[in-house]
Amino acid sequence: MKTNERAKYIYLTLQLLPTEKEREALQMTWDNYKKACNTFSRIKYLKLAKGKHMDVSACKKEEPKSARALAQRLLHAVYENSIKYTVEEAYKNQEDSEKLALIVFGEYDETNVKLLAIPYFRKPTFTVDFSTKKCRLDLAKNFQKIAFTIPKGLPEPPESWEVKRAYLKLIYGTWYLTLGFSNPTIKTEVKPDAHIVGIDRGEINIATTYSPDKGAKRYSAKDYYTSCKGGTKDDYHKNLFAKDVIVAQEIVERESPDTIFVLEDLHFNKLRKGWSYRNFSDAFIYLAALHHQCVFFCDPRNTSRTCPKCGEVTNTKRNRDEHRFICCSCGYGEKEIVNDDENAAENIYLRGRKELLKDDF
Repeated sequence: MKTNERAKYIYLTLQLLPTEKEREALQMTWDNYKKACNTFSRIKYLKLAKGKHMDVSACKKEEPKSARALAQRLLHAVYENSIKYTVEEAYKNQEDSEKLALIVFGEYDETNVKLLAIPYFRKPTFTVDFSTKKCRLDLAKNFQKIAFTIPKGLPEPPESWEVKRAYLKLIYGTWYLTLGFSNPTIKTEVKPDAHIVGIDRGEINIATTYSPDKGAKRYSAKDYYTSCKGGTKDDYHKNLFAKDVIVAQEIVERESPDTIFVLEDLHFNKLRKGWSYRNFSDAFIYLAALHHQCVFFCDPRNTSRTCPKCGEVTNTKRNRDEHRFICCSCGYGEKEIVNDDENAAENIYLRGRKELLKDDF
């Protein structure tokens, strides 16, 4: 199946349950890794800025060390490649752009920073045992065995699935480990009669699906209310994810095992508060693979602004107060009410079908 980098892996996020001692080791690793990335980020920024003939005199307060030296001093040598990867990935979008800014790594709820995740790519640095519900992580001082739990609604992965990578994250005081498995559905053959479903993600509607045979269906966030135990940011984040899992379950169970779902390949430089679009896609792809369904990512540009009837983009308008789509070119949506999310889901379906089957719509 035609695919992209985003669809090569299936992700499952585990919540870690560390003891006080393990929490201290995790925090020390996190703080040192963040410090190393921010220092090495200056190396990358100075190098790119020099190539663009920019004045970086204000940034040269001290000469930063190499990634290896930083890893050995703050953590240990095994983290050298992780530090390089984290910083290189952060600057990817800036290298070919005229705009260049120093990237600072920070915590989940900080503004104007790049969110941090510690990648583990080498198998000896991490192992996961689902029989004992414990993972073994290479931290700053030594290895630690830490208990974990799988989020409610997500089953264990099949034994045949091999964990290829892991990412350590700290979100509102809770530690998570996101596992990356090779996608077993990635080589699926796309047939002319393939059942394709477009999915639009959003804040008001967690997801909106569209297929010609079943039409559009909205999964409104207010219909999936789950009570929070408290009023903290951590409770709110977990509540959002719980909704995502429920909606993902309903969608995959509504469609046949041979379904190909199409999602937008969304990327945001800043955290979108109140919209866990990435958490939904991770949970959704994981559940879809368990149901032998495939996920394809399409170009997200103008899916909400395109008329699915005439194809016009520039002369369209959306009534955001009424969540209504109206095409100023052909008049689609003037007489009948067309929901803007349903319109986007239909465009995502059309775009995905065109790319997968080379259809001309």
